[in-house]
Amino acid sequence: MDVLEPPLAGMSASFAPLVIATASFVLSHFVLSFGPLRRALVARMDEQKFLILYSAVAFATFGWMCVAYGRAPFTDLWGDPHWARWATVALMPFVSVLLVCGVSTGNPGAVGHAKLLASEESVQGRGIQKVTRHPVMIAVALWAALHLITNGDAASTILFGGMLVLTLGGILHIEARKRASGGAAWARFAAATSILPFAAILAGRARVSLAEIGWNRLAASVVVYLIMLFGHRLVIDVPLLPGLLR
Repeated sequence: MDVLEPPLAGMSASFAPLVIATASFVLSHFVLSFGPLRRALVARMDEQKFLILYSAVAFATFGWMCVAYGRAPFTDLWGDPHWARWATVALMPFVSVLLVCGVSTGNPGAVGHAKLLASEESVQGRGIQKVTRHPVMIAVALWAALHLITNGDAASTILFGGMLVLTLGGILHIEARKRASGGAAWARFAAATSILPFAAILAGRARVSLAEIGWNRLAASVVVYLIMLFGHRLVIDVPLLPGLLR
C-alpha cells in the first residue's frame, strides 16, 4: 500500500531532474556572487572574463531548468484559479515597465555599474529607480509569484518558486554587499529610494514623473507587454486571453 496520497504521491523521483536543475540555477548565482570566491576569480581571470563565466553558467543552468520543467510530469496542487489569470494580466504591465525601464537605466546596484555612485544624479535615483531601486529583480519576482499562483501544479511551484527565491535572495545579497562596500554614496542612494515599490514616494523621500522615467521606455514597455500577452500561446502553447474569456 502506498503511504503517500495524491497530490503528494506525484512528488516522486520523477521531479528529481527539475529539482536538481532549479537548485543548480539558483545556487550557482549565490555561489559565484559569494564575496571571497568572486574576488578570487576576478583576480585570476579579470572582471570581464568573470562576467562571461557568470553569464555562461546562468544561461546553461537556466536552459537545463527549462528543459527539465518541460519534461516534468503534471501534478495538480491547487488548480487553475480564474481570478489569478486576471490578476496576472492586470499586473504584468507594471512588471513590463519595471523590467524594460530597469534594464535600460543604469543602476548603481547592478553588476558593473558601481561607478554610477560617483554621479550626484545617480545617487538620488534615476527614473524607475525612484519607484524601486531594484526594478529588474522586483519585476522577475512579481512575474515568478504571479505564475506560481496561476499555474498551481508541482512543477511550476518548483520552477517559479526557485525563481522567487533567487530574486528575493538576490536583493538581500545586493543590499548587504553594497552596505559593506558602497560607503556614504550607497547610503544616500538607499535613503533616497526604496526596495518596496513606491515606498520612498509615499514616504516623501522621492518624486518621479513619467517624463523622467522616459516616454520611449514606457512605450517599449507597452510593446513588450503586448508581445508577451499575444505571444503567450506561440511560445509556451498556453492561450492566455481565451482562457480568461471562458
